[in-house]
Amino acid sequence: NVMEDGGGSQLERRLQRNNDKSAVRSMAAEIEGGENVMEDGGGRRMAVIPTPGPRYTDKHHFEECIGKSIEECQTLIDTFVTANPDQFNNQTTLMLDIRKIRELTDDSYFKVVLRTNLDADKVDGILDDGMVYYPWPWQVEGEDTTIGPWECQGLEPAECCQLIQGDVTSADDNGNFLACFVEEPVGSLRNPEREDRAITIINAKGKVLRAPVAH
Repeated sequence: NVMEDGGGSQLERRLQRNNDKSAVRSMAAEIEGGENVMEDGGGRRMAVIPTPGPRYTDKHHFEECIGKSIEECQTLIDTFVTANPDQFNNQTTLMLDIRKIRELTDDSYFKVVLRTNLDADKVDGILDDGMVYYPWPWQVEGEDTTIGPWECQGLEPAECCQLIQGDVTSADDNGNFLACFVEEPVGSLRNPEREDRAITIINAKGKVLRAPVAH
């Protein structure tokens, strides 16, 4: 059902846009000290996924925590909050809401994350463009296959998941079929903002990967 014109197929143009966006986002991640290409314990590389642009720009981002341990980050945050209580509802500390980045060795490795809009009724994706990514190759009979991304712009989470599962129909070598996990952004009804925390993303070594956000 994909029509072609003189400029190539819709799919080809879409992939080119995604490749261009990936290159820009990957370069930005390297400059900012982020990590968007990783290896698991077995040496299998994660996919190069576009690094999201700045989110929650009206909230404070603790950039000084990137690369630090949890303890070091807590000290840095407490120091800043204590010196600027008017920015944090007169608090002197923020709780670190610690969330470890997913790895292939996690039990939930076979789930694709569907980031929704604030109303949780449509899939927005990590770049707010409806594109959904899976970070690892899908291994069937010892062969790694790159899967995704999938375009879910305007689709409900259930519709997006149906599209994804229709594209990847084989169980992997662990006997798991691809599944979906719906993630609502901060500020949605089931994931409200909080004034007493800073959401902090760490890696398996306990180092902060991204600037914690007070929200």
